[in-house]
Amino acid sequence: MGFAIENDNEWGDMDEDPVHEVTLSAYWMDKYEVTSTDFAEFLNAHQDSAGRFIEITPSVTVELVEGKYKSRAGLENFPANRVSWYGADAYCRWKGKRLPTEAEWEKAARGTDQRIFPWGNEFPDNSRVTFRRKFTELGFKVMEPVDSMSRGVSPYGIHHMAGNVWEWVADWFGGGTYEDREQKDPQGPETGISKVLRGGNWYYKAYYMRTTYRFNERPDQFNIWQGFRCAARRGANVQ
Repeated sequence: MGFAIENDNEWGDMDEDPVHEVTLSAYWMDKYEVTSTDFAEFLNAHQDSAGRFIEITPSVTVELVEGKYKSRAGLENFPANRVSWYGADAYCRWKGKRLPTEAEWEKAARGTDQRIFPWGNEFPDNSRVTFRRKFTELGFKVMEPVDSMSRGVSPYGIHHMAGNVWEWVADWFGGGTYEDREQKDPQGPETGISKVLRGGNWYYKAYYMRTTYRFNERPDQFNIWQGFRCAARRGANVQ
């Protein structure tokens, strides 16, 4: 886990260092990001709390029509976006799952060969990943359906571990977390101000698409590029 910041590309940030070995218990990871359709169903079941989970604007794949949440037409299989960490966490629990830990997310994205991107070490292009796309120019076409771009899948066949939306994980962010070198099922700091997001989004450049890049945001914030996927303990009874 992590990235050696001494390299010819001058890639890597201090919070990705040092590279260290982590052992994880068996777990499942969702193959796809949570869609607008699925998240709308959840919101309709939690109307009283929905305002804490998502902020509805014209740039969100979910809309509110006559008191009901629904996917925007044509975006049914696109990722839910502008979701807070609280919304992501609550949805996963509702499904009998949970948000992945940061370590679980990174393993699912890069496998065991320390690849730079989910598909390998080749530089990104828009056949593998959504990147360098502007919402002001393309609108919702900055994103792709969650089951698309098979050329960019991770070693485990997981789609969009780079691009589309930044993905919330369970951990609080800590800049020096890796210095602890905890090797068994690390959970991150016990407390913090911001939560970790992984995987880049449709606008960011290649640097941020790396499997080791660590982004963070306050858990109550809403941004157009925030989404998520769920994980579960192996053998868990999930929906």
